[in-house]
Amino acid sequence: MNTIILGIMAGVLVILVAVLIPLILEIRRTVASLRQTTEQQLNPALEELQATLKNVRNITNTVNIITDDVRAFSGAIQQVGQKINAVNSAVDSVASSLTVRTMSLKAGITTAIAFLIANIARKGERS
Repeated sequence: MNTIILGIMAGVLVILVAVLIPLILEIRRTVASLRQTTEQQLNPALEELQATLKNVRNITNTVNIITDDVRAFSGAIQQVGQKINAVNSAVDSVASSLTVRTMSLKAGITTAIAFLIANIARKGERS
């Protein structure tokens, strides 16, 4: 009885091996085909991705350069504004100084004319 069981097990084992060997070979061919197909499709995609990343880096560098230029321009505009404010303050100071001088001169001339008229009028009374 042991011999029959061993014979049946050996037969099943032979049948199993006979079925598994072609199955394993087919799986191996399928994996190789899948690997080849994947490499053929992924390599161009990876190359395109690398090119896209280089373009993104170039764009980023360009944006950084432009941003730096805008900052420099903004700083220059700010300096110009400060200088215009300084000139405006100087002009206001000169204008107010001229106004004070003009008003002082006017007051002096008015006083001198009044004094002159008063002296001329007095001389006319003495004669």
